[in-house]
Amino acid sequence: MRKILIAALALAAAVTVQAQAQPVVGTYILAERGVGVVEQLKPGRVSHILYAFLLICGEGQRKEEAAACAGKPGFSIAPHADQDTFSAAFQRLKQRDPAVQVLASVGGWGGSDPFFHLAATAAGRAAFVKHATDWLRAHPGFDGLDIDWEHPGNNGASNGVQLGSPADGEHFVALLQDLRTGLDTLGRDTGRRYALTVAINSSREQLARMPMGRAAASLDLVFMMTYDFTGPWTKHAGNHTALRSARPGSDASLEAQVAGLKAAGVPAAKMVAGVAMYGRGFDGVKADGSYDKPWPNADGSVAFKDIDALKAQGMKPRFDKATQSWAMVGNGRFVGYDDPRAVRAKVAFAKRAGLAGVFAWELTQDDGRLLDAMNLMAR
Repeated sequence: MRKILIAALALAAAVTVQAQAQPVVGTYILAERGVGVVEQLKPGRVSHILYAFLLICGEGQRKEEAAACAGKPGFSIAPHADQDTFSAAFQRLKQRDPAVQVLASVGGWGGSDPFFHLAATAAGRAAFVKHATDWLRAHPGFDGLDIDWEHPGNNGASNGVQLGSPADGEHFVALLQDLRTGLDTLGRDTGRRYALTVAINSSREQLARMPMGRAAASLDLVFMMTYDFTGPWTKHAGNHTALRSARPGSDASLEAQVAGLKAAGVPAAKMVAGVAMYGRGFDGVKADGSYDKPWPNADGSVAFKDIDALKAQGMKPRFDKATQSWAMVGNGRFVGYDDPRAVRAKVAFAKRAGLAGVFAWELTQDDGRLLDAMNLMAR
């Protein structure tokens, strides 16, 4: 009997290792764009789904959550009807595709301010861990948490209030350690293993604020937001999601930021490279790269599925060999984006570098071609 038990445990361990070794092909799904994209997913298309976003009640909460958070405990998860709708949809997806993992992403740009407060004290961390694990227990369609704190040390005054201090890096590590412990405790109760991941700005500037080598010890995966290198917040136009840097010494590229994370002590096998399912555009682009305004809207964003339509406006695709990136150009306009060929190059790089895989923001912006290219990770 003992030999049978040992053999069974060894087989289970082997299966676990094999499952963990499967390449990551992940995507964020934005709740406000509806559950239809989940219902339409075919088995085997993605390994990881990141539901965006869970928001937090308490100090730093968004004003939009005031009604939902009224009477709720500090640092609990803000309730929303979409959470139950998506949890049920994810459970149906798992019936079609049992291997897929679904993570609830917490925070995001504009939703991260509570992290600066809750992570600063042991009591705040304990409250959040309790409420987050209670939420997972109540939503069995989810397999773990993705912490999208933007960003320890500096929130960019995203809600008009500047937050961030040098202490945030240590608070970030402590929060992840406490969450790992809490998720393991929950797993013993439910008989499941819950994943813990982060989405981070992996620029040199941000890594100086976070001890990512120590943080990674608590994590399953690190989703690298290797996009938005350029946009309305930068002085010059350029591809916002390039594979290689345009200038020596620049870290505005996937290659450079992978090197930075490795130097910080993050194992390559935990890194997931970012793909953008949208472009960033500029109007009135000058020879020196300066521009007049973002285009075609205030944030310069264009869904990938709408990129080809720009040809009707006199724009043509152009490949930049130095950065291995694509753009639509014409009439003084520039829209940098991830073409399927650029995604294939990122996948090839991820394989060479020993990364866990690739992920994208955000699935409803694709027409299927970028996800097709991402799936080469698993071949």
